[in-house]
Amino acid sequence: MGYGVLESRSGIKHVPGTNLLDTHDAAWVEQSANLKRGTGKNAHILLVPQPSNSPNDPLNWPLWQRDLILLLYCYATLLCIGGIGPILSSVALILIQDFGISFTQVSLLTGYSLCATGAAGIFISALARKYGKRPCLLFSATCAFAGTLWGGAANSYGSLLGARVIQGLGVAMFESVMFSVVGDLYYVHERGSRMAIYVTSNSGIANLPAMLAGKITTDLGWRWIFWLLAIFLGIAWLGVVVFGWETAYNRNAIYNIDTSSQEVSHAEGDHTRGSNTEQTQQANLERTTTASTTATLERDSFLKRMLPVTGTFTEESILKMVLRPFFILLNPAVVWSVVLFAIPTLWLVGISFVIAQIFGAPPYLLSTEELGYLSAGPVVGGTLGCLVSGWIADPIAKYISRRNQGVYEPEFRLTLVIPATILAAVGYFLLGALIEEGKSAAGMAAIWAVVLAGLQFLVVAIGSYMVDAYRNMSVEVFIISMVVKNFLFFGFSFFLNDWVARWGPRKFFYVLGGIQLALCLTTIPMYIFGKRLRAWWHTHDVLSKI
Repeated sequence: MGYGVLESRSGIKHVPGTNLLDTHDAAWVEQSANLKRGTGKNAHILLVPQPSNSPNDPLNWPLWQRDLILLLYCYATLLCIGGIGPILSSVALILIQDFGISFTQVSLLTGYSLCATGAAGIFISALARKYGKRPCLLFSATCAFAGTLWGGAANSYGSLLGARVIQGLGVAMFESVMFSVVGDLYYVHERGSRMAIYVTSNSGIANLPAMLAGKITTDLGWRWIFWLLAIFLGIAWLGVVVFGWETAYNRNAIYNIDTSSQEVSHAEGDHTRGSNTEQTQQANLERTTTASTTATLERDSFLKRMLPVTGTFTEESILKMVLRPFFILLNPAVVWSVVLFAIPTLWLVGISFVIAQIFGAPPYLLSTEELGYLSAGPVVGGTLGCLVSGWIADPIAKYISRRNQGVYEPEFRLTLVIPATILAAVGYFLLGALIEEGKSAAGMAAIWAVVLAGLQFLVVAIGSYMVDAYRNMSVEVFIISMVVKNFLFFGFSFFLNDWVARWGPRKFFYVLGGIQLALCLTTIPMYIFGKRLRAWWHTHDVLSKI
């Protein structure tokens, strides 16, 4: 047992996801002598997965280049999720006046958009696995840009609804598949901080466009929300076309020591033990290395990297991959992650769409501009939550691994759920009580910031855990999480505003807080039994039988 994580009883020698990470322990140094390590202060850290010798392997790209590509995706994600998602929340009153509609119909503008995102997500997942992430990225960026242009020109509620659906098609890639790009570009010891950076754009500062929307609407009119967003999306689209290179890579399985079921010594081919099997592994690794070096002496040219499609990455049928996200729900760990990922995110989306209803009414009577400024709280809280969780994510994993004789378990990532639980519980219960008492709107924005900070810790923990524990199906995990969340909100958009009006803020937020607290507590059994679930899933190999 390593720090409360129960060992597998399945009999396999190495449970995928468990890795030798820290070689400070002298007992492991000789055993891992042939494996590649980090540099500088990470010289004792094994590279997981091991990079191939090909310069086209994303793990071999310069770190500054990988980081810049990630920042480009973060920029596009912020615009698509923050700009397209909740951008209408602060202008609900204006849209009600212009089109003669209700609060529920305003919510449905986002509900149908998220419905389109969820429906497209299943196919985006399949196509991304089959043809790589770049073609899906180009499609999504194009839909987001085109739908935003249409939204600015819409002259009726129906036309605006159509624009929102097209925008929704463009969000699917950024709301789900992009999490797995972190696994494509970075080693295990680099992922925690980069996951936090991506989560910052995905949800941490996603309220920034909504914060600006109120001021833009007051000064220029609501259409300029779409026009200005289209300008920035156009820049993102151009960046994706030129620099959004393919990150998927068919690396020989022997390099994937995180998803392999062989022991570290087998993966590295440690023939000091004299095993014929191990000698065979070493010979295979050498042949693979030689073939890889011979076949790819140079990195692909810049023009070749700009091709929309660079090849296929699996021989599986599209139909099988469309069904794959649903079959992974046979794994209890996936069900847990989907619920814990989707439900808390749903609450935050829901809050953004009852803000106008709560704070536009007495005793607050906030204007459109002031409603926009309320989003400043979650922007600050989300950013701080991401910065802190990113700052501590990798050091915590390394520290526990060192204390665990150098062995890393993905469950160590789940320690970040502790601050997430505390922040969420405090935030939701205070928000409900103080809104009911009519306390300062600025204070409510600050408490909203606490809630969003808690979400960042939660998303970083779950995102990092699923990438490390189930990297070979992480795309499907994030896709099904997004689908569940979006279709849930689509259903909630029909009654969410009426729910708040009927129950009142106190009871409404108390219920959200109670559900959130209960969900977070389920992390305890997941931490304890997570390794056994990984072993069970690998042993039964469910997906290969579909």
